[in-house]
Amino acid sequence: MAKKDRIKKKQDDSVIHSFAGSLEQAFSEDLSELSGEEDVIVVDVPQKSPKTRKKHRTLYFIVGLLIVIFAVVGIVNTAIAAVNGIQYVSNRTEEKNQFRLFLYPVVAIDPPSFEKTENIPNSIMINAALSKILLTQDTSKYNRDMGVIYIPEFDVETAAKSIYGGSITITHETVGSAQNEATYVPDKKAYSVSDSQRTPNYVPQITEISNVGETFTLTVEYYLPTVDIEGLSVKSESEKTMIYTVTKSGERMTITSISLKDVHLLGEE
Repeated sequence: MAKKDRIKKKQDDSVIHSFAGSLEQAFSEDLSELSGEEDVIVVDVPQKSPKTRKKHRTLYFIVGLLIVIFAVVGIVNTAIAAVNGIQYVSNRTEEKNQFRLFLYPVVAIDPPSFEKTENIPNSIMINAALSKILLTQDTSKYNRDMGVIYIPEFDVETAAKSIYGGSITITHETVGSAQNEATYVPDKKAYSVSDSQRTPNYVPQITEISNVGETFTLTVEYYLPTVDIEGLSVKSESEKTMIYTVTKSGERMTITSISLKDVHLLGEE
């Protein structure tokens, strides 16, 4: 019985040694050899030829250049638009000032509305002409006597036509009243007017301007003048609003119509 046990033990030891040897051999194998036995996927990336790369670089350069050009053009156009806008506003402001100076002696006498120059009263044309001479021109060239100035009828006609156009006809007569009276003196073919300074009834301010060709439509605010230490100024609120139609050819301006737009009541906002 003991002999059989010894034989069985030897067999068991042999199996164990054999198993241990197999494990040692398995662990001793080169891992790099095992990894090399795995399947490896290789991607073949095509290489661009120098000629193709050159074409692509040229294309990229052209696209970049176009982007830069478009950006520059956009900036230039924006700058031009801004400058044109400023010039437009500046030009309109300059036009308003030109029309304001032209209308000043007319607004000063507060003329009535009219649709055609044929409908303008004769006295109004004479008054406007005298107002232009006395308020905007040098009167030192005229003869003076006993506190009056003698203004030749020719100058009055010329001034009237510079306001209402060359087609009007003036019939000379005494116009106005009190301090603003202008007496026509047939012997002298002149008007005698007071040598004292005239105060205008209103001072104009042009708030809107539009035109179709040489025909301009002006919105004119009438302000009462006030005299302060610094001289003639205007109140902050206008008395009324008038619409003037004026033709402008070069530097020549002509009033073709006047109409009332609105009257501002005292204290009205």
